Amino acid sequence: MGNSKFGIRMLYCFVGFVWLGCGKQKDIIKFEPDNISTPAVEYSCTFTADGNELYFARSNQEWGSGDMKSAIYRSVKNNDQWSTPEIVPFSGIYDDSDPHLSRDGKTLFFISNRPVSYTSTSADIWMVTKDKNGQWKEPTVLSYPINSENTEYSPRTDGDGNLYFASDRLGGYGQGDLYVSELKYGEFGPPVNMGNTLNSPKGEWNLEINSAGDLIIFEASQREANVSPYGDLYISFREENEWTLPQNIKELNTSGSDLYPYLTQDGKQLYYTSSDSLPGKSTNIYVTKFRGLSRKYQQQAKTLLQ
Repeated sequence: MGNSKFGIRMLYCFVGFVWLGCGKQKDIIKFEPDNISTPAVEYSCTFTADGNELYFARSNQEWGSGDMKSAIYRSVKNNDQWSTPEIVPFSGIYDDSDPHLSRDGKTLFFISNRPVSYTSTSADIWMVTKDKNGQWKEPTVLSYPINSENTEYSPRTDGDGNLYFASDRLGGYGQGDLYVSELKYGEFGPPVNMGNTLNSPKGEWNLEINSAGDLIIFEASQREANVSPYGDLYISFREENEWTLPQNIKELNTSGSDLYPYLTQDGKQLYYTSSDSLPGKSTNIYVTKFRGLSRKYQQQAKTLLQ
């Protein structure tokens, strides 16, 4: 399964902090080693627009363990130094993960298994907003049909506030599919499956959407083009309201699993999560330059009719 809690992941061809050889991107760097990226499990990061505030998920249990519990952490950059991460006030009791900041930084979406009306639920999309003093209020769960009886993953918003996410709900094309819910008059509309150009009979999971809503990166598992059966990063572009055929980002993908993409708002850098070794005991956050990759894959992008 594409969620960070399942499966054993692997990353290879790694020398120091820079990846070398094997046809891989040459400037992939482990983000903030020993502070953000540690021997624990770190994944799924999101930044404020100015790049000076970071939220991410961390667990002290082994990567891939079925009962892995995570919390959401925050770190702030001052004078080019990132502070020691601390658990945010609304996290730390339940299993919380996949944080995503809205473009204005005033709303944070995340995934949690916390109970609703005192009953246990599947992992659902929650949101928390800031009060007038800039403090986080109490989180609220998004209503049906955004959330379902099954599991939701990886909430993301574009520049218009439309909500994208993955879910293994009934009625999709495969194990997990990508969905979008349009924001109208301050309310999210019914989620719409993003179609079988992006989705497949296999699994589509963690995603990132750019501000314009015309570039998507997502994790897919078990596709024939995969470098790894555990999950690879794919990219697609929207051209005249049609998504191009997803392309495997081979410069980044490894024999393990690469997932949880995050694009900076200027589109210059791509952050993502990857495991370190075949036993899959931990994951870290990595960062690389993105514009060259984006140009390459956009130039060779094709639609179903091409």
